[in-house]
Amino acid sequence: MFQRWCSKIVVWMAVVVVVVSAGSMWAQDRAGSLQGVVKSSSGAPVSGAFVKMKNAERRLTFMVVSQAQGRYTAKNLPSGKYVVQGIGNGFQSDWSAPVDVNGRPATLDVSLTAPQASALPNAWPGRQPGEGGGEGGGAERPPDLPEGPGKQIALTKCSVCHTAGRIVGFRADRERWKDTIEDMRLYMQGSTVSLNLTDQETGVLLDYITKNFAEGVAGRAPRPKPDPNSRLPRTPVTGAAAQYIAVEFEIPTTNTEPHEVAVDSDGNGWASQRRGGKLGRLDPKTLTYSEVAPPAADSKNVRLNAIWAGPNNKLWFLDTGPNRRWYAYDTRTREFNIFPMSTKLRTGGAGGNTMRMHANGTVWFNAIGNNTVIRLDPKTKEFTGFEVPSGVAAGRSASPYGMVMGGDGKVYVAENAMDKIAKVDPITGKMEEFDIPVKGAVPRKGGPDAQGNVWFGLHGAGKLLKIDVKTGKMSVYTPPTEDSGVYAVSVDMKNNIVWFAQQQADKIGRFDPKTETFTEFPLISAESDHRRLEVDQSNPNRIWWSGNDSNKIGYIEVLSGN
Repeated sequence: MFQRWCSKIVVWMAVVVVVVSAGSMWAQDRAGSLQGVVKSSSGAPVSGAFVKMKNAERRLTFMVVSQAQGRYTAKNLPSGKYVVQGIGNGFQSDWSAPVDVNGRPATLDVSLTAPQASALPNAWPGRQPGEGGGEGGGAERPPDLPEGPGKQIALTKCSVCHTAGRIVGFRADRERWKDTIEDMRLYMQGSTVSLNLTDQETGVLLDYITKNFAEGVAGRAPRPKPDPNSRLPRTPVTGAAAQYIAVEFEIPTTNTEPHEVAVDSDGNGWASQRRGGKLGRLDPKTLTYSEVAPPAADSKNVRLNAIWAGPNNKLWFLDTGPNRRWYAYDTRTREFNIFPMSTKLRTGGAGGNTMRMHANGTVWFNAIGNNTVIRLDPKTKEFTGFEVPSGVAAGRSASPYGMVMGGDGKVYVAENAMDKIAKVDPITGKMEEFDIPVKGAVPRKGGPDAQGNVWFGLHGAGKLLKIDVKTGKMSVYTPPTEDSGVYAVSVDMKNNIVWFAQQQADKIGRFDPKTETFTEFPLISAESDHRRLEVDQSNPNRIWWSGNDSNKIGYIEVLSGN
């Protein structure tokens, strides 16, 4: 019955949009403002300090930088009660008493009288510096796993998608490990490779990991949750870096894992939930949040990922779990097109988080654990898989991760586990592979620039990679912040400005290729875990992000003239 239903492909339904941030009374309510002065403990004005304004009822936090004479202003705030905190020069204020913002300017000064929280070293969220994100580059030697029942299961099944470093570096109690293994089983069910864990294997693996890697054993004390201010700079922010506002929304349902973000044709930010199973939407005009559930499937275990905004108001994304479905969702008509992944596909699976559309209308996806780049022709509904040659030669996945459609018409793929870039012919699937000229590069996600050149974030090296599609030349650029974990890249196509996520440093970076200058904009909270970002091309001063582990979605907006 399900297959007959899906074979119709186009499904229309009255999609239930759950507005979580309250009702329509807030829809046009953004006339409020907050202003004041940031002062030191001696009463002197402090310029270049951060000012946070939190509205708990609406789950929103804003952040601006104090200007000359320590003055700060935040405009277009939704009405409600706000608490305010200042942070700067290594000091911070206490949170203020609530202040009403109701359409008229509200004024509140803050005094930096307490020490700022201890600095948090740049690292993957929840891990120590150097523990990395798990996939591992070609130059990275994976740690040895201890002997015992379960080791072989971890090596043969877990390490198909992640190196042993992912297991060693992850800090969690037994219950969190149990949930993580169950998530992994769902990914396996979406694969065409025989990787499924039996119940017996699951029990053995859980006991092995709990014994060796759970919190509280072998000196692995639980890592305390970091102070939100622990990654904000200790020195005054000046120049262009002080001219922006940051917005952060905390998703009401916990642990939804909004891994990927996209911006639709109306400027709304969308995030695909790996655990929540829905699409989350934040409207920047009203700052209200809503969710859309895809049509029901055979399995209730829905794991959405790899969202991409295509033409004609379409959002492309997929269910990476046992349902193995690709979707195109029209954001205006609320119509779903459903594309069940072919069971005839000999290689590849549904596990992965990068999807892109080629100019010829085909849709592409990287199946990380299956060493496969997959192409869908929406007209014929045909899926084709192309294996990555270096992974075939090594007998393991090259972890095809990020993907960029180059100006030369080729598909560029970041081989996360091999420190290579593959250039794929979109018709034949033939791949040419090139070494990245950086040790421990660990390439992640990328995007094209206005000239059609290709950019990738080198997460392991903390650098930007540019590929000139005409000459094949690779150029590497180093941001000011070390070990920042450059993850994703999105380019302002109007001004040809490169934006990138500094995931391990909780910053969003901006790079001007003409002047080769960098500007870095700190986010509101430590460990925001912004793995993906996207420039709103209709408003290129606004850069969206979603936070997988932080369960947040937000954006920064550069103020006019900057």
